Amino acid sequence: MKKLTDSYFDVVVIGAGVAGSCTARELARYDVSVAVLEADGDIASGATRANSGIVHAGYDPEPGTLKALYNARGSALYPAYAKELGFAYINNGSIVLAFSDEELGTVRELVRRAERNGIDGVRELSRAELREREPHVSRAAVGALFAPTGAICDPYEVAFSAAENAASNGVEFFFNEGVRTIRPID
Repeated sequence: MKKLTDSYFDVVVIGAGVAGSCTARELARYDVSVAVLEADGDIASGATRANSGIVHAGYDPEPGTLKALYNARGSALYPAYAKELGFAYINNGSIVLAFSDEELGTVRELVRRAERNGIDGVRELSRAELREREPHVSRAAVGALFAPTGAICDPYEVAFSAAENAASNGVEFFFNEGVRTIRPID
């Protein structure tokens, strides 16, 4: 088995969760050598392990932040990734309920954030529109935010599918290889 210390790579990806495995898969398309270093003994053992499986639409992050940018881009990539890699992806949309006028104000701010983040279709639902969409919703709800691009998936399946594809295309994975320091070299 090849040892990490005996190797040189053009690119090293730290972590074999959803983000690391998908990054490695994308890098496999180029003429570069790529290694993925995972601190644990398997794929999806870090942050991905605690992932809820919600593909966020991108209405929540503060506009202008990297989180907002990557949230929007990542959400937009999921349908194509699911088709290419064969993992389950359900585009069921997402709803954020408001139970008071104050919470309705928060919903309106989130709709504005979505617009500033470039997320299409996010809108406020009136109480009547909410009941029409979700007849069994709590009667205490006074309105809601609806994001049509919200979805769900199995984060383990995403990470494993992307990692398997990356490995099939030449990316090397090294487990039990935690990164403790990074230093520049010539």
